[in-house]
Amino acid sequence: MREKQALTTGDVARYCGVNFRTVIRWIERGHLEAYKLPGRGDNRIPVAGFISFLQRNNMPVPDELLQGGRTLLLLTANEDFSAELASCVRKAGWDCLLLNDPLQFGYRLAEQQPAALVVTSCAAQDSVARLLRDTEQRDRLLLVINQDIDPVTCNDGWHCFQWPRDQQALLALLSGAVSA
Repeated sequence: MREKQALTTGDVARYCGVNFRTVIRWIERGHLEAYKLPGRGDNRIPVAGFISFLQRNNMPVPDELLQGGRTLLLLTANEDFSAELASCVRKAGWDCLLLNDPLQFGYRLAEQQPAALVVTSCAAQDSVARLLRDTEQRDRLLLVINQDIDPVTCNDGWHCFQWPRDQQALLALLSGAVSA
């Protein structure tokens, strides 16, 4: 998870390769979201607003500003294979946070903005899909992984895997997402 929640005009200037006064003009003209600190009145730019600014202007987003770049949240209902699944995810280069409480999952989703979400049941898939509709949209990898014999039905945007049968396909997808 990234540490900074806001940047100075100097930070933004360094990321963009411009003078800090240019950043102040962007703020004054409404191109870049910012707020003033009490007292001296220095500007602070929320990291999320700066990332949006970069994306709107087709500028590259520095890796250190991307939140949850290789973080995966795994919502499980205490299945036996969860620890094995988490180990597989880590082998593919992801940081995995294993949760079994939907409320805690929602909190971590909002706090960390992970790049991937994994659920181990269709009921959880529906709940998480509803939760995602209510949150800020961003591209993230959505996975349903279960041990059922019957094939899993996936909703739009979800990738479905049967564990352990599809383990190699899962590793390939996760490894490709990390290098992309």
